[in-house]
Amino acid sequence: MPLRPLPALRLVLAAPFVLLLAACTKGDPAPAAEATPPAPASPRSAIFLHPDGMGANTWMATRLMFVGPDGRLAWDALPRVALYVGPTAEAVNQSSNAGATTHAFGVRAKLDSFGMIDGKVPVAASGKAMSLMREAQAAGKKVAVFNSSTLAEPGTGAFLASVRERKDAAEIVSQVLAARPDIALGGGETHFLPKGVMGRHGEGSREDGRNLVEEARAAGYTVVFTREELLALPPEAGRVLGLFAHEETFNEVDEDTMREQGLPPFQPQAPRFDEMLAFILERFRGAPNGYFIVGNEEATDNLSGENNAPATLEAAIGADRAIALAVAEAKRDPGLTVIVASDSDNAGLNATSDDLDELPRPLPDRTAVGSPLSSDKGEPFLTPPDRDGHRIPFYLTWASDSDSAGGLVARGMGPGAVRLEGTIDATEVYKALYLGLFDTSLD
Repeated sequence: MPLRPLPALRLVLAAPFVLLLAACTKGDPAPAAEATPPAPASPRSAIFLHPDGMGANTWMATRLMFVGPDGRLAWDALPRVALYVGPTAEAVNQSSNAGATTHAFGVRAKLDSFGMIDGKVPVAASGKAMSLMREAQAAGKKVAVFNSSTLAEPGTGAFLASVRERKDAAEIVSQVLAARPDIALGGGETHFLPKGVMGRHGEGSREDGRNLVEEARAAGYTVVFTREELLALPPEAGRVLGLFAHEETFNEVDEDTMREQGLPPFQPQAPRFDEMLAFILERFRGAPNGYFIVGNEEATDNLSGENNAPATLEAAIGADRAIALAVAEAKRDPGLTVIVASDSDNAGLNATSDDLDELPRPLPDRTAVGSPLSSDKGEPFLTPPDRDGHRIPFYLTWASDSDSAGGLVARGMGPGAVRLEGTIDATEVYKALYLGLFDTSLD
């Protein structure tokens, strides 16, 4: 058995050697070792994902449908959690444009606000009369917006445009393009083209004669119209404008119409929400001054407004795939803040197994009290297996077809997400993103 030197003996023998070395070098010091420079801090960046209309109940239904009672979504991996309270100045709930204005400026908006309040661009919580994205852009950060609906949709549009009327889509997209984001991806080609001009997805609707597709190209944008064209672009493509549908990239109809017409929830020529984020991240990764990305999944809101459960949940799991990309990026990049929040719980989707044994087959279209009921063609949905291998039957019910205030949750990770704690006002989303982007706390 080999002998091991005793630790105490090693220390005793080492001490004289250290003293002798010090004596021999006295008066002729060895050059000091060069200190290793600290690794440069990651530039501050932020991703804000807005799966519109998704309350905690919709996330529960998504979990049950796709990963089962014991499974976990990417949304569940976001460590910071807060209850989100989002009244407007005159209502207990947000509209999409009011919520987006609150997120973009950090101030409480009115239901008709779209980057404006009472006809004026508001002074943001930072003290500047500009949106958070405009401020990030002014600081030299790359900026991008992407939307499963049109680029006039407020979830992204209010970060770059300010108008008196939400319906003024032509003016909204004009301002979005004039703001010169590095990347803008979504639907709404019709709002970029004049009446009488045919685009890739249909006829234009602009009354002012402007052709914003041509203007975008003249301004240095590469314009693409399909998923294949987007994914074929090289990393050095520069500024990119994607127009993937005439209006929305999804088919906004109820469940019966979708089934009868054989329509998919999403139009096949358009990239999905997660694919758009992956494209942007590939081009923004390593940006020297950081970046700010805002993405709005509108299908979760509009399809829930149609009480179309399968399509709503298909949109929801697509949003969750995008969250998975953002989580992975934040784990790689300590300077990245990820915030996920919705400003409304649309239509009150809920999952339940209650009284299944007492309900007739096929399952009815409505509950005993009249609430719309969604099932799998008259049979209960079945969860993926739980930890014991059981697939649990359930059905889905709807409370309404419009926005409501309850069940909202904000989640996040990264430097700015420390502000997500307890119960927060909608304005806190802006402050969390601001902290993440600029390392500055607004109180």
